[in-house]
Amino acid sequence: MAINMHKIGIQSTGTIRQENIDEGYRIIKAAGFDCVDFNFDEYLAVNDVRAGKIHDFFDRPIDEMWKDFEPHARAAAEYGLTFEQMHAPFPMMLPGKESINEKMCRITINCMELCTRMGGRYIVVHPTTLAYEYSRRDEHDFNVSMYQELIPAAKKLGLVVCLENLFVEQNGHLMEGACSDFQEAVNIIDKLNQLAGEELFGFCFDIGHANILGKNMYQSVVALGNRLKILHLHDNDGMSDLHNMPFTFARSWNPVATDWAGFLRGLKEIRYQGVINFETFRCMQGFPIELHPSLLKLQADMGRYFSSQI
Repeated sequence: MAINMHKIGIQSTGTIRQENIDEGYRIIKAAGFDCVDFNFDEYLAVNDVRAGKIHDFFDRPIDEMWKDFEPHARAAAEYGLTFEQMHAPFPMMLPGKESINEKMCRITINCMELCTRMGGRYIVVHPTTLAYEYSRRDEHDFNVSMYQELIPAAKKLGLVVCLENLFVEQNGHLMEGACSDFQEAVNIIDKLNQLAGEELFGFCFDIGHANILGKNMYQSVVALGNRLKILHLHDNDGMSDLHNMPFTFARSWNPVATDWAGFLRGLKEIRYQGVINFETFRCMQGFPIELHPSLLKLQADMGRYFSSQI
């Protein structure tokens, strides 16, 4: 039997409950996972950010914030789990919202500091999708300028900031969001790394977002190449961002189901060595807590299957 070279991970949202932190990490480890993708974005909702209702939870002295997250670090260490990647609150910046942008930039850098304290190597910071009155060039320039603000912190902390492919809803239609054009994503990452003078930026491939937009999985992964550092793995019906388990929507009856075979073939071609990480929080939230151990074990088994195919 081939030896798996990939760590298998699952996001914290949907599994780690604040009222019983220890139990969450215990069942993740018992299910067969190696690491946790920690969701800082669970603590600050996207709609609140957009509305300018940004509380001060992440805008405090770092040592004070650490008191809230140290129990997670301690519980993970007790069960032999690591934090390989994390997700910052979003959006980090919006055009014309300077007061929001200043605070969210500070919050993002604070989350980067927390990420390092918890042992993380990668942090996802969403790019900004501009409204349709802006051009793609405007969007490119806005995001390059936004991410440049993070270069000093990334250098100091030794973190890699990961962009992610997004979608947007427009008049009832699902449309391409920032970095869903993978050649454009490559251009932004390469430009940022050139500006930084070292590799401080990479990519988080969200297969669910790609599936909604009808992307060719194999071609998308290959286009990203070695810039692809981390994954968000989940499934949907090709129409909604459902965050379900892989293989939930079988291709035999659903022609828009996720092309997992093409995706794995792409990962194999680029020799992907990162974490096989699941972002299936809605699936977890949909099942009774009593079934979570079984549900987690199945996903860990899927991760090992993916690793064997790559």
